[in-house]
Amino acid sequence: MSRRFLYCLLQGDAFSPSLAEARTGLLLVDANEPGEVAPSGRYAGEALPYGSAMLVLFDEDLQPEASAVEPLRALKARLPALRAAGATAVSLYLVVAYEKACDFVLPPEELAALAELGLPLAVSCHPAAV
Repeated sequence: MSRRFLYCLLQGDAFSPSLAEARTGLLLVDANEPGEVAPSGRYAGEALPYGSAMLVLFDEDLQPEASAVEPLRALKARLPALRAAGATAVSLYLVVAYEKACDFVLPPEELAALAELGLPLAVSCHPAAV
């Protein structure tokens, strides 16, 4: 058995997550405005040279019977506004938690919605936490 988690990472030198949220109505998490002092990581104690945020698109733990198609279509509709808010680097990340083997299925509708976005997709598999 496997579970999928799909998110979009938005970054840019002038990317403002708060402006992006205001313009799109999307809820962005782990948001950092350019110039904010980073509490940890590579820029700990320094002003961040870029803005970044994460948009959770799909979490199979929370929606086991749902599809990622609608969230992907919503992202596609809002990409111009996100780019206008300074997002110059936009990538998708699919994290798969597996129990015995990292076997998962992407239905044709999800594959089509992913392809329509024209964004890079990174896939990582990790053993499921007990």
